[in-house]
Amino acid sequence: MISVLYVDDEPAILDTCRQILERTGRFRVETVASAHEALERIRAGKFDAVIADYQMEDITGLDLLRIIRNDFPDLPFIIFTGKGREDVVIEAFEQGVDFYVQKGGDAKSQYAELAHKIEVAVENRQVKKKLARSEERFRNFVENFEGIAFQIDSAGRFILLEGTVEETTGYPRKEFISGYITLESIIHDEDKEKFDQDLRHVATVPDTHADCLFRIIRKDGRIRWLHGIFHNICTRKLDLGHIQGTLNDITYLKSAQDELVRTEQKWRSIITRAPVIISVLDRKGGFLFINKSHPPRKPADLIGTDAGAYLAPGQENLLKNVLDRVFSTGETIRFESAVPLGVTVTEWLAHQIRLIEWDGLHEAALVVSTVITERKWLEQNLRDSEEQYRAIVAASGDGITLLDTAGMITFGSPRVYDIFAIPCEQSIIGTQALDFIDKSFQQVAAWRMKNILEGDLDAEPYEYLLIKQDGTRFRGELVTTPLRDSSGTISNLLVLIRDISRRKSPPPAHPGIQD
Repeated sequence: MISVLYVDDEPAILDTCRQILERTGRFRVETVASAHEALERIRAGKFDAVIADYQMEDITGLDLLRIIRNDFPDLPFIIFTGKGREDVVIEAFEQGVDFYVQKGGDAKSQYAELAHKIEVAVENRQVKKKLARSEERFRNFVENFEGIAFQIDSAGRFILLEGTVEETTGYPRKEFISGYITLESIIHDEDKEKFDQDLRHVATVPDTHADCLFRIIRKDGRIRWLHGIFHNICTRKLDLGHIQGTLNDITYLKSAQDELVRTEQKWRSIITRAPVIISVLDRKGGFLFINKSHPPRKPADLIGTDAGAYLAPGQENLLKNVLDRVFSTGETIRFESAVPLGVTVTEWLAHQIRLIEWDGLHEAALVVSTVITERKWLEQNLRDSEEQYRAIVAASGDGITLLDTAGMITFGSPRVYDIFAIPCEQSIIGTQALDFIDKSFQQVAAWRMKNILEGDLDAEPYEYLLIKQDGTRFRGELVTTPLRDSSGTISNLLVLIRDISRRKSPPPAHPGIQD
């Protein structure tokens, strides 16, 4: 419903007009008897249109029109008056009146015309508002458009060119508009043929468009990549009118894409040649990716197959259990498994498995596997060697101890416990070796240990007076040998202990230290 304010200094006409207009059901009319009151109502409320008499006691309808056009430029205004002077009509339209309806004549026709003019005026103003908003949006879009928006006529001349023209091409906009520079003239020679084909297709076939990539040579000689979208605009008779579209500088994006391709190729090469096995598994253990496999199978042959099926018998559920834990907790898990390569050959692998996002769609498990077959073989041989070594040490008639560089015992063979009469449940680990040597020999023992650690004394037997657990002294012979680590540094001392108290030679004399 259209809200109307009608101002007239004749109360009878006000009431008649209000009743007739509201009777149509399309209007809600408020009436006032003066222009000053009308202005107060307009400023206080919201009206879709104003109807005013021309000749009023306080000010004329034209004066009211001037005020309203100044303060409310979009408010429809209709003069409804008995004055029919031509100069009044002309001035009214010059001041921006929407319609001029003259009173008098057939009342039915007169008010029908007034109702029609009100509706037309309101509709026109609404259309103008929408058009203004549309033009404002278009202007904002063009002014803030990060690319180039254009229209060209059938002759190839620019009829619209807005956006980042000079920033993209290096040429001022006016040089394109004037025709001094054309788009075709700055296109890279290698891209001109394809560009001409696309543009010719759009220019000759109605309702078509082209989406193309091409290079241009800027005014400063630099090459830029552009993404162009072209489509034709036809008349109502389907005649070709003009071509319009957008151009966007995608040099940075194109460089990034090229670099991404190079990076993907580089990493694919690295992964393919990596000394480890890299695979991606789904929740059920199926291969989504693997970088290498054992002949005659190729990596592509494994995609979609169950990784657990390739494990050694008895380990079929090992991978399943690990995957269940990884997917449920998100933790990274390390484990080992065996893979049979034939009837008699088994390869051992150490795996590290963690969650990743695969193809941006779902979670998967990344498995990095290292071949540890040689390590397993060495571990087994080491265990065998250790068992042999322990058997030799246990059977040896000499006591064997290991000392750190401070002279603390870090290992003692069973024979050491026998020689010093130490109960087997009493550990000597962490005990100072000098505590088992009589005080009269401790100084020379410390001196010899120091010189052996410094490499100034060879390992050779030396007799000492030793002390058993119960305090009994006995003659003993010690052979101290330095043990070196991989860098050649002495890390431990190996001491062989022999009880020589049963020899018939006299007991050793009190030692002296020679400078």
